[in-house]
Amino acid sequence: MARIELGAELKQVIESIAEVSEFIWKSGWSASSGGNLSVDVTEALVNDGGAEPCNAPGKPLIVQTPELAGRSLLVTVSGSRFRDIPKRATQALMLMQISESGDQYHVLWGAEGGGVPTTDLLPHLKIHAALRARNAPQKVALHTHPQHLIAMTHLPEYRNPDFVRVLQTSQTTAKVFLKEGVGMTRYMPLGSEQLAERTVDLLRGRRAVIWERHGCVAVGCDVFEAFDVTDLLEKAAHVFLLCVASGYEPKGMTPDEVAALED
Repeated sequence: MARIELGAELKQVIESIAEVSEFIWKSGWSASSGGNLSVDVTEALVNDGGAEPCNAPGKPLIVQTPELAGRSLLVTVSGSRFRDIPKRATQALMLMQISESGDQYHVLWGAEGGGVPTTDLLPHLKIHAALRARNAPQKVALHTHPQHLIAMTHLPEYRNPDFVRVLQTSQTTAKVFLKEGVGMTRYMPLGSEQLAERTVDLLRGRRAVIWERHGCVAVGCDVFEAFDVTDLLEKAAHVFLLCVASGYEPKGMTPDEVAALED
């Protein structure tokens, strides 16, 4: 398929990705090429004039996703860095259209130099497929490596389900804005179907899942929401660890205090 010219709505999405990518890099959540991002831009592409489905053979997908048949995703390119996106978006990002069979894709834009999708593509595909199957409002999946969240997963006493205690004790705004809590999965091979399936399961009713000794995956209606969810979790973990390092074990809120937050 011939590569397309970006319309106004897609350009705005990419500008938002570039802005958040700078936040991620400056926050220290993406050493080297760590972390990745995907955005379902199907509706934005249609609003910009669309792209005709291509019947020519495409590149094989790592997993068949019939729920995403005909949809278009902006994804980070394997080996790209978040800090690259603001200046080299056409190399660091790829706009891929998934075939009607759900087992192939065509590159509509980006990936200049012959790049391939992120090595975590399988979890991203599974997450987006699950979101679309539920007709959920979220269109973004963001995976980063926040230091304090990762550090907490190394400490057995603070792993799931006790991370709920972290949200309740270290930063009240995290409890307010993340009422649904956060999921946590034990360590699994990176980019594996096992990790993808467990992440999808834990995202039901939630907007974030922590991967043990690896990082965090957050979903949002746009890239700013996905960033904010991650930022709240990372700040909560940071404050909690500062208290523990000072020799103080933060105390949980009382039932009345929790109820007052939810009013």
